[in-house]
Amino acid sequence: MALKFKIKNNYFQDALRLMRISKNAREKDGVSNAVAVMATDKAKYALKDAGLMTPELQEASGSDLVIAVEASTEDLAAQTIYELEALISSDLSQGSNSSADLIGQELKVVNIGLDIFKDALVAQSVKVVQVDWEVPAKGDEKVINILKKMY
Repeated sequence: MALKFKIKNNYFQDALRLMRISKNAREKDGVSNAVAVMATDKAKYALKDAGLMTPELQEASGSDLVIAVEASTEDLAAQTIYELEALISSDLSQGSNSSADLIGQELKVVNIGLDIFKDALVAQSVKVVQVDWEVPAKGDEKVINILKKMY
C-alpha cells in the first residue's frame, strides 16, 4: 500500500463538503482510504487512528487543509490526491446535494427585535429584513392568556 499526502496551508474549507468529497474518493477501486480534512486536533487524532498520520501532517495547523490517500499503488494515490484537490478547489463538487458554502455567499439577515442590530448590519452593507416585533400584550400575563384563547 502507498500513502501520499498534501498540505494546503491556510486553506479553510467546509467540513461537511470535505467529508462528502472524501467519501466519494474512498469508493474508487484500489483506494483503501482517502481523507480531506482541516488539520484540527480531532482530525489529527482520526488520521492517526486510521494509520494515515505522518510527521508532516502532525505539524499542520487547524487552518491547513490536509489530503491523505492510501491506495494500492503510488500512481493511484497521487492521482486520487490530484482529483480530490481539483474537486475541493472547484465549484463542480457543489451539486444540488451539497452543503452550502456559507463563506463564499452574500450574507442576508432577518433581524427580529432591536433596531441597533439592523443598523450595525446595514452599516456593513449587509442585506437585512427587519421584523417589527414586540412582546405580546407588553408581557401582561392576563392579556396574553386572553389572546391565547382567541387563537
